[in-house]
This record gives sequence, C-alpha cells and structure tokens, in this order.
Amino acid sequence: MTESYQNFVPPHPRFSLATFPSPLERAARLEAALRAEGCGSVPRIYLKRDDLLSLGMGGNKIRNLEFSIGQALAEGATDVVTAGRPQSNHCRLTAAACARAGLRAHLVLTGAPPPLMTGNLLLDEMLGAKLYWTGSDAREFRDAWVRMLVDGMASLGRKCFSIPVGGSDGRGALGHALAALELTRQCEGIDDMPAAVVLATATGGTQAGMLAGFRKLGSPIAIHGFAVAKSAEELRETVSRIADEVAREIDAPPPRDSVDIDDAMLGAGYGIPSAAGDAAVLMLARTEGVFADPVYTGKAFAGLLARIRAERFAATASVVFLHTGGAPALFADSHVIAP
Repeated sequence: MTESYQNFVPPHPRFSLATFPSPLERAARLEAALRAEGCGSVPRIYLKRDDLLSLGMGGNKIRNLEFSIGQALAEGATDVVTAGRPQSNHCRLTAAACARAGLRAHLVLTGAPPPLMTGNLLLDEMLGAKLYWTGSDAREFRDAWVRMLVDGMASLGRKCFSIPVGGSDGRGALGHALAALELTRQCEGIDDMPAAVVLATATGGTQAGMLAGFRKLGSPIAIHGFAVAKSAEELRETVSRIADEVAREIDAPPPRDSVDIDDAMLGAGYGIPSAAGDAAVLMLARTEGVFADPVYTGKAFAGLLARIRAERFAATASVVFLHTGGAPALFADSHVIAP
C-alpha cells in the first residue's frame, strides 16, 4: 500500500471544503460502445469524478481552494479576489468556498456582462460574489483590476487575498499532489493500476500537482494533458514550472521531463466548442449518463477517445479520465449540442 495522507505534503494552512475521495467509476458501457465501433484495442476506462465533489456543484478546483482559502484565513483576510472568463468554474468555486469560509468574494471577469446571467454566472450571483467586468479580453486589463481591488481594500482597512487565475500556483497545486495519492490508493483497492490519466489542461495546476504527486510515489502512471486554453508550447512551460515548484515542496524528484500536453483538441480556441468535443460530450452522456461541458472536459474527453480509436492503449491496460467538472456551463452555451 502507498503511504498515508499524513505528511505526504508539508504542513500548510488548509480549510476543509469537501468530502474525499471523489468516486472512481468504471465506464463499461462506453467501452462496449467503442468496441461496437470496431476499435480493436479498448482499455478499461475509469472516470475519476471530481465533478461530484461536495461544494458548489463540484469540480477539481476545490482541491486548490482548500489550500488557497486556508492561507487566506491564516493571513487574516476578509476578502478574496480572483479572475477568469465569464463561465469560469474556478470563479464559481472560489465564490462557493468564500461563502463556506465567511469571506467576501470578488470576481474579475473578462469582457462585458451578458444580457442574461446563466450557467456559472447565475451561480456566482447566488453565492453572493461581487462581479467586476473588465470590458476586454486582454489579460493585462484583468490583472490591473485585481491589483486595483487589492489596493482598494487595503485603503478601506480590509485585507484582500488574491488567488491566481485557475488557482494554479504551487500552493493550490498541492491539492492535486494529494489527488495523485488518492487515486493511487483507490486503484490499489480495486487491483487495477492505470497506465495513464487523461485530463484537461487550462492553467496548468491540476496536471502539475498530479505529476509531482506521482513522482513522489515513484509511480509509472503517465499524465496526458489536453490543452483547452493555450497551445501546448505555451502550457508546457507553465506546467513544468508549477510541477517543479510542487516537487520541491513535497520532496519529490523534479517531473519537468514528464510533461505531456496535446493541443490537437483545442479547435478554434479557449471557450469555443468544437465538433469533436460536442460528439464526445454526447457519447459520454448517452453511454454513462455523465455530463461534461463542451469547452473543458468535452475537449479532453474527445482527446481520450481519439487516442483509443488510434489504438494508443493496450486492450489489457486501464486508463483514468479525470472529470474536472464544469457541467453548469452547459446551461449557458447557446450552441446546439444535440438535435
């Protein structure tokens, strides 16, 4: 058996936000559907259901936020500010975490407010978050707003803690190092250790933390990240930097040489659905009754399907798809997924 959770990461301020572990489920009907297509080498497929974590409609960012909110409380913060796109899952979960912790949430969102608040935006408002619109998609506008809010709170005698976009820094990624340990123990429990984990990579923290965690465990499990926000070249350096930072923190060998990112499913860019992603969303829903969103998990799941159809996995192997959440965005997207 692997080591216990105790001392896997050094002591850090942490605020409990969910019940762990998230479920690990076999996707047997999906496997059968792929065989029925004529796929000659279909591995055992498992879904790691971080979308079912028990806060704010779920999502993997809860793992980051336990450490980020813990640090905010340790520093005596009264307010928390973070930023993202309008349908940001991280922003929604930051608002939920702040509600749980008794902190005021401030969300800096790119662009202009839509005529109707739907999906994650509706939930942001229900959670009591204050929304600020930059009027532009430019990152520099968003970053300037964050700095302005932090400085403004200080002038009012409040202490504002800033969380980076996606919660992706060395502190937040510690939550995903623990996720690597959690998944390993679950797989030991069913005596089926996967060859690989497949996930969506946007801001890099999830892939980086899990890489460092597996490296500390001495695990041969590979992580295949599918880029959903930037090119593989741009993301690779971000993931490598965060992974190395986490590895130093948890006393693991540096995992920089293990960063695998594929941008074949990026399509027209971040936040823009693709035909492959839409088809993958429908296939998952109609075989397993599980919902994915079309711009994050849908594109990554399309990447998994493409690799299986290309016989990149042995039929005797198993693979885990990390379902990082995002289903609320389905209720904001106006494009037609299904006839």
